[in-house]
Amino acid sequence: MKTRILQIKTSRSTDILVCAAILITLAPFFQSCIFVTRDPEPPDTRRSSFQPPTSAQLVVTNFQASLREKNVENYIQCLVSSDTGATSATGTRRYTFEPSAEASARFGGVFAGWNVTRERQAFIALTAKISAQSAPTLVLTNDRFELLSPDSAVYVSDYRLQPNYQLSGAPEAFSGTLRFTIASFPNGFWAISRWSDQTSGQSALPTWSTLKAQFAN
Repeated sequence: MKTRILQIKTSRSTDILVCAAILITLAPFFQSCIFVTRDPEPPDTRRSSFQPPTSAQLVVTNFQASLREKNVENYIQCLVSSDTGATSATGTRRYTFEPSAEASARFGGVFAGWNVTRERQAFIALTAKISAQSAPTLVLTNDRFELLSPDSAVYVSDYRLQPNYQLSGAPEAFSGTLRFTIASFPNGFWAISRWSDQTSGQSALPTWSTLKAQFAN
């Protein structure tokens, strides 16, 4: 009886030693599986640099970024709309666009009743012609605030816009002078209530108004 008990104990000890040896052998494999590193995920391309427009200057900054990022929602947020809380004691303020004289004469009634909805449509149509690897380039020069008060501002700047779209036969660049009337609202945000476009100097390039007209639906 004692001999059998000893054999059983010896067998169990052997089994334990075998299992331990197997675990030691496989340990590096399990460690590599558990702690294997993964390639970093690409950044979220849906992110934007939009900032709460608590000043007239931030509206201009957001406007430039919305073009660079081809972000229609951020672009519309820069304009007076229901999303900007554009209400006052005198009622709802509306966004208006004044095209350049040459574009108005050329495109007739395209700009009649132009509003935020038309801005959205034109922006979407424009960006649809731009490849994923490209973006519009907007350069503002001689920019200044002609008026800056607690509840309104007037921003004026010469511009040169290159859409960088894939559209044969279309102008590669547009230039002129833009004039933004930017208003503040009870929610503390600012937005463009009036956008006036004008030709600039002796430039032979068409104005931004012409670009809008080309993509108007």
